[in-house]
Amino acid sequence: MSIRTQVRDSWTSQLSTRLLILSLLFGAVVGCAPRATQPVEPITPITPTPLVAATAPSGWETYTGQGQCGYAISHPANIDLTSEGPYSWIFSVTSTEPSGPVPNFVYVSVIPDGFQSSESGVIYNYDAAETEFLLNMQVGESRSLREGTNLADTAPWFTHTRLPDTTLSNQTAQTYENTQPPEFPLGTKEIRYYLQGNDCTYLIGGYMATVGSGEARAISQELFDEIIATFQVNP
Repeated sequence: MSIRTQVRDSWTSQLSTRLLILSLLFGAVVGCAPRATQPVEPITPITPTPLVAATAPSGWETYTGQGQCGYAISHPANIDLTSEGPYSWIFSVTSTEPSGPVPNFVYVSVIPDGFQSSESGVIYNYDAAETEFLLNMQVGESRSLREGTNLADTAPWFTHTRLPDTTLSNQTAQTYENTQPPEFPLGTKEIRYYLQGNDCTYLIGGYMATVGSGEARAISQELFDEIIATFQVNP
């Protein structure tokens, strides 16, 4: 074999080796290159849950509250209205043979901005400190209105859970649930809503039966939702 042939073969071998090394290095660089950034899907905001349609069924009656905190709410014809002072109304099923306390009812209380009273119970289910406590809770949070009282056995009866907000009267209402309200039969649940309008706070809620008690004055959650959905703040 000639010297020229040997040199040529040696050069070809070296070139092949260099090309192989470059190919490996290029592949490693490509492998280390950052991947294309994946698009981040936008976070969908939690929207308030609307109640059923606000149109009252045929045969229902409508109560209209007057004054600064005016409102309207419809109910079946067999519902009695009871005034709890100038700020609150109770809606309960009519009974020809009432027996004991009313087990279920719907209530509406209005609190004008700046309302002050040293007398408790002036407005049904309203206490300034308790209201502030509830309104500062986060969605999904459960807390007792009797925290710090050392009455652990009473805590479940006063525990409220903040549910997702509800659309009521075309407005956002903070929503709360108490599955063991005090002084009510077992199987009773309370739902309450707080919404703002006309420089007032509207507290709308009720106590409903979650079990078939057979009580003639029972209000199911379905009926409760139908009544609450008709609530409208007067313009």
